Amino acid sequence: MDRITRYSGLKNRSYVIAKHVRENSMRSPKDRKLAKLANDVSQCAHYLVFHDYFTVDQLRLVKAITCKKTLLCPFCAARRAAKQLEKNLPRVKQVLSLQPALKPVMITLTVKNGPNLQERYLHLKQSYARLQQRRRDALKGKGFSQFSRVAGGIHSYEFTKNTEGWHPHIHIIALLDTWIDQKALSAEWLDITGDSFIVDVRRIQPGEDGLASGMLEVFKYALKFQDLAVEDTFHAHTVLNKRRLIGCFGVLRGLQEPESLLDDPLDGLPFHEYSYIFNPASGAYDLEKTRFHLTAADNSYTDRQRTDPARPPLPPD
Repeated sequence: MDRITRYSGLKNRSYVIAKHVRENSMRSPKDRKLAKLANDVSQCAHYLVFHDYFTVDQLRLVKAITCKKTLLCPFCAARRAAKQLEKNLPRVKQVLSLQPALKPVMITLTVKNGPNLQERYLHLKQSYARLQQRRRDALKGKGFSQFSRVAGGIHSYEFTKNTEGWHPHIHIIALLDTWIDQKALSAEWLDITGDSFIVDVRRIQPGEDGLASGMLEVFKYALKFQDLAVEDTFHAHTVLNKRRLIGCFGVLRGLQEPESLLDDPLDGLPFHEYSYIFNPASGAYDLEKTRFHLTAADNSYTDRQRTDPARPPLPPD
């Protein structure tokens, strides 16, 4: 129920955003793309099917239609973050097991706020590219950069907005050969950007939970939907759509992008199936039906079949 409550909030927000996109499409009748976009976001995750594999205590979302418009749809953004963590956490753990001397940290790079989202994004992107070039040059023996102490990393862009304008920044899960001098990195970043010196280098707590928490910070939404007005969310989608907002380098090269936002079913295990449908009036998911399956095969029982004398009784709930 905690997950259903959370998904209801995400879906309700995407429903509001879809309504705004649809209103914009009405102002431009010739723009069929906006009307289709509104329909895709509106219908996304309207129907959810979960499998509760109670013998192994795993709940999986196995059926849903998703729009994958992660800059507009909070539901798809949340699912993508979870799937990216699932895909890439084993890779980072493997690198750390092979090179235990590496130190995992979270690095955040910011640039000064500004009213123009596209200008601020390009400024951050170009500055980060120059920092990466300094790293590559230093590794070849051409000068020195604090960033050359990073053996590899996974980065993502995030965009927030306040009274001073758009605030773009980059989160990086970085594996360090040796500790970075934060003050020196700050001076180097100011030299590159010309207007920004605020950087943060924070050690990740040891253990899998700490690593997973840090990686989820990287993979989470590019936009903080709950903090943005609907108009700003739509504007950000317009500016940033089709931009590559996540990447990797060094020993963590080879980022795995999820092919599907759904969970893989578990074969050969009994499960309860729960089907939910979204109710726009209440802004929440309603349970439509339940079903018990002995396996993934056709041996299934619905509540209506409990009184069928031709079938054996269901096991206790």
